[in-house]
Amino acid sequence: MDRDKGILSGVRVVEMGQYLAAPSAAKMMAGLGADVIKLEMAPRGDLNRHYTLIKGQSVSHMVQNHGKRSVCIDVKRPEGAAVAADLVGHCDVFVENFSPGVLAKYGLNWEVLRARNPRLIMCSISGFGQDGVNAQKPANDIIALAMAGTLHLIGYPDRPPAIPAVNIGDMTSGAHALAAVCGALFHRERTGLGQYIDISMVECMASWNDGGYLFYQASDGKLNPVRMGSDFPAVAPMGIFKARDGYVAITILYDQWELFARIIGRPELGSDPRYDTLPKRLERRAEVNQTVETWLQSFESRDEPLAILERNHILSAPVFDVPQAMTSSAIKGRGALQDLTYPGVGTVSISRAPLRFSGAKVEIPRPAPALGEHNAEILGGLLGYTEAKIAALAEAGLLVGEPAARNR
Repeated sequence: MDRDKGILSGVRVVEMGQYLAAPSAAKMMAGLGADVIKLEMAPRGDLNRHYTLIKGQSVSHMVQNHGKRSVCIDVKRPEGAAVAADLVGHCDVFVENFSPGVLAKYGLNWEVLRARNPRLIMCSISGFGQDGVNAQKPANDIIALAMAGTLHLIGYPDRPPAIPAVNIGDMTSGAHALAAVCGALFHRERTGLGQYIDISMVECMASWNDGGYLFYQASDGKLNPVRMGSDFPAVAPMGIFKARDGYVAITILYDQWELFARIIGRPELGSDPRYDTLPKRLERRAEVNQTVETWLQSFESRDEPLAILERNHILSAPVFDVPQAMTSSAIKGRGALQDLTYPGVGTVSISRAPLRFSGAKVEIPRPAPALGEHNAEILGGLLGYTEAKIAALAEAGLLVGEPAARNR
């Protein structure tokens, strides 16, 4: 394979997504070399374009849709739906995250598309999956976390559950979709057959919560996991601790307690019968945590104790804010971010797909597109429509496009 090509080079993807779940899957496919066409519904396109506006640009759209080309079609009209079906018929993968049954109204459901293209791989992401009693229930990131029991475990026990400031449910569903599509592509290479993939956001988050489910079952219902704030239920000390100039994350593995006691200059704690086993440390978690924080705060800066812990191979790290993380050796130093330029915003650094291959590149091919920016390019170049036909579709309001300068 050519090292200058992506691992999915030669794969054409149509993504018909709103907001985050399907778009996040497709942006990673674009970063892996796939030609991703974002099929947007006229007149407004992906509604994510209208959120989190800074300097006239939707930051969320910039993050979730880089690397793609955009066509905007009125699929609610039969003539527009026919163009969309034609487009999907020329592609390998179709990813969408509309509520079950919505695309069927426009003839863009699996049964119709499969008859047109038996090699098609279609992936649908929804809150609760395509069947079952909850299939028609609307959902988003927070709903998925809530219904899977995951949200119940985030926050402090004496406060309501906390909402993560990042979209865990959407992004996890997108990552699962990417994995499923890659598996289906491999299966198609062996069999020649396409595949329909049904991804439930709630099930994705439930897979994250397997430990909690098992704790409850194995204990015959006696252990019902609860929120523990900055602590971890199965290990102590493990959590977020306050230093004088910020917070640090530390994990002392069960066989490292004596080592840690020596490091902090209190070797007697290593054999202290109150703390000499993990169950005892869990019972006296508050005392153990206080020991850690007292040691941390004996230094002017968190850097020195973190250096000591690192030298002794104890899991530890500073809790970075956004600018600290972006410029860190772990992210910037690894080339995890790529610079893209947007009008009015300037040059910004955006995460590449977090996957690396020895024989293929991972790169964002272009900034996020303006709405319908590539209408003529795709309908003419891929579908073979004449300029007159494209102009007629636009004149009839079946195509919507904005100047490319909006994103350049």
